[in-house]
Amino acid sequence: MLHRISYWGDRLWRTSATGFCFACFSFLALAQSVLVFPVIYALPGERGAKAARVRALQQFSFARFVALMEWLGLIRVHLHNRQLLERAGGHLVIANHPTLIDVVILFSLLPRANCVVKGALWRNLYIRGVMLAGGFISNASGDELLTGCRQALDDGQAVLIFPEGSRSVPGQALQFKRGAANVAVRTDAPLLTVFITCRPLTLVKGEPWYRIPPRKAHIDVFFYECLEPRALLEQYDDKPRAARLLTRYLENYYAEGLKRYG
Repeated sequence: MLHRISYWGDRLWRTSATGFCFACFSFLALAQSVLVFPVIYALPGERGAKAARVRALQQFSFARFVALMEWLGLIRVHLHNRQLLERAGGHLVIANHPTLIDVVILFSLLPRANCVVKGALWRNLYIRGVMLAGGFISNASGDELLTGCRQALDDGQAVLIFPEGSRSVPGQALQFKRGAANVAVRTDAPLLTVFITCRPLTLVKGEPWYRIPPRKAHIDVFFYECLEPRALLEQYDDKPRAARLLTRYLENYYAEGLKRYG
């Protein structure tokens, strides 16, 4: 009886804490857009430097948000081979996307981070201001994606992109879109590969935020290796074909890698 009371007490606490975190995230994004970013943009300096300050503030905020979730007992994050982060500048950082929180975790860790954000999020009232002020990259069109990534990579930023385009569907095979591979072959950008596992799964695609797992989620982030796309493909100069082949290669690469870490 006491065990059941303890179990349901823990579930109630973590459900309430998850809702609190979602509320905090939305409030903070809106407050920064209204109160903080206008001040940053009122200060002297070029637009690119101001956007970099916004992204740095977001990295700090995301790191504190992850720490809050850990302190509340919702998640525990384990980092592996973290020294590869020293090489992330000027790289496309690609990862599988099992949960909603992994984008926050990765962005908080990358040096001089930027991120490709799906078009739908640019219409979100709470975070649209963050996206605009920070100079984040939209994938709404191929031209926007390529131009934004090229500029960020040339500036030495680490560009985070999820080849799936959205969160993975539990139980289904990975399905990568061509955007990440297309950017890689057209910019000659090296790839820093990251594998993410989450046990038990939480905040997955298609489930409401309050459907939490029966216990704390352990999220492992494996920074694995740096790849040169040109070295992987023979017909690299045929860019459309190279993008298709690289997409297929990365799908298999991640499917095999997740078997190893899963």
